[in-house]
Amino acid sequence: MKYKINKNQISVLLPETSILNFTTVVVNCLSEQKNINIYVISNFEFPELRHSNKISNFSYYPKTKSESEWLTNIEKELKKFSIDFIIPIDVYSIKTLIKNRNNVSFSNKIGLLPDFNSFNIANDKSSLAKHMLKNNIPFPKTFHYSKEELLENIVDRYPILIKPITESEAGEGIVKFNDFNQLKSFLLNNELSFSYIIQKYIVGYDIDCSVLCEKGKIVVFTIQKGILSGKTEFGPNNGVEFLYAEKLYRVVEKLMKTLNWSGVAHVDLRYDMDEDSYKVIEINPRFWSSLDASLAAGINFPYIYLLKSLNIDFVKPMYNHIKFLNLLGLMKTIRNNKLFIFNLRFIMKYTTMRFYLKDALPFVYLIYNKFRNS
Repeated sequence: MKYKINKNQISVLLPETSILNFTTVVVNCLSEQKNINIYVISNFEFPELRHSNKISNFSYYPKTKSESEWLTNIEKELKKFSIDFIIPIDVYSIKTLIKNRNNVSFSNKIGLLPDFNSFNIANDKSSLAKHMLKNNIPFPKTFHYSKEELLENIVDRYPILIKPITESEAGEGIVKFNDFNQLKSFLLNNELSFSYIIQKYIVGYDIDCSVLCEKGKIVVFTIQKGILSGKTEFGPNNGVEFLYAEKLYRVVEKLMKTLNWSGVAHVDLRYDMDEDSYKVIEINPRFWSSLDASLAAGINFPYIYLLKSLNIDFVKPMYNHIKFLNLLGLMKTIRNNKLFIFNLRFIMKYTTMRFYLKDALPFVYLIYNKFRNS
């Protein structure tokens, strides 16, 4: 669905500070609207995105030592290109703009964001568990791990998971243990580089809900379940299926309301087969890697975020119940079924190939860098 901004052209700045590269999928979504000029500022010198025909300019700034320096670089870009609006994408960008929103000259160019306390709760699995316990929101039994604690007394059932308290890259740092001896051996023989939680492993399946909210109310959402696993057990999926689950939606609706959430979030949940319930695993308080899948289903999250932040009316869209494959998922599907390559309608509508064919040069550089570094 197309939406109209009451201006011939609007310019948007995307600050990139994360190696997870969510910027590319945000660009793919925004570029579907012809009246948006996209500018990118990045801490990475050679991302494939600098070669994209979808952006008006790419600026590289080395990683800064302070928030004030990063904010100064943002201000330089805004003035240099007369940019209208900022869409923060990753955790650092969002957190820094929340903290400094009232202290910068460009505060009127910053969109929907949660308050600082809600953001910190969402971004910290231990704090989130306490919040959900207080507000009667279903979640797996969770403990903040300290080396001084006697694990025999706090973990009464296996398997369990150990996870970094804050965001990890593509499931990095998450380990599953089937008994106490495995866990004890791991903790004694590994120098842990993060603060961790210990969480009960739930027999069931992962399912996610992506949302855009304003003051605790969900504006638009999608629910998606993995149908093709990724490289690691706890990393992102290579294929998803969009569906609707009323009980899951009500859980997420309550969670967002109790946080009085504004902005985007990607909520990871797990269906508990023993209790026939959906439990919140964690919140990613930022944009996410499967935005292009949501776009194919009918929800352009970055663009609706822009409209909502600018108080521009739009018809609330509904998402379609489709299946979507990223590039790795498509390659794996073709390997398993050679005839799938002739399913051109699906490939062009419901895989990432639709974006690569429109903007081939970043794809070429992506493949080149993978071979160069392998």
